[in-house]
Amino acid sequence: MIFVVAILVLGVLADLLLPVSSSSSNVIVTGINFYSADDACGLNGATDTGFNASTNQSIEFTYSISGNNTTSGGTAPCEIESIGTTTAGFTVTGANTPLVVPANSSVDFSFAVNTPPDPYTGVLTLVLT
Repeated sequence: MIFVVAILVLGVLADLLLPVSSSSSNVIVTGINFYSADDACGLNGATDTGFNASTNQSIEFTYSISGNNTTSGGTAPCEIESIGTTTAGFTVTGANTPLVVPANSSVDFSFAVNTPPDPYTGVLTLVLT
């Protein structure tokens, strides 16, 4: 009986102390940074919160986009030609580009971010032109 209890105790300790390997790896995006050399629709330097996902997962995003504020109180027209990423392993697909935003309007900008096949923790950089 003592032998059985000792084996059970060792099994519980091993379960608690040894790392668990999992077939579903995590992708932890701690934040999203937008970069645009031509400041497409005023989005250069914009940020968003991150997300948690599995590897090889597609995450849908939709943002309401309007142009830069004008001195007359409205917003200027703008255009987003494309979106991509410089973050290794990630891809962007399904974007409704080119996206034309008329003056004093807002338009939904939609795209999917595909996570990498390997675990990742860090910032995701999206590049707009």
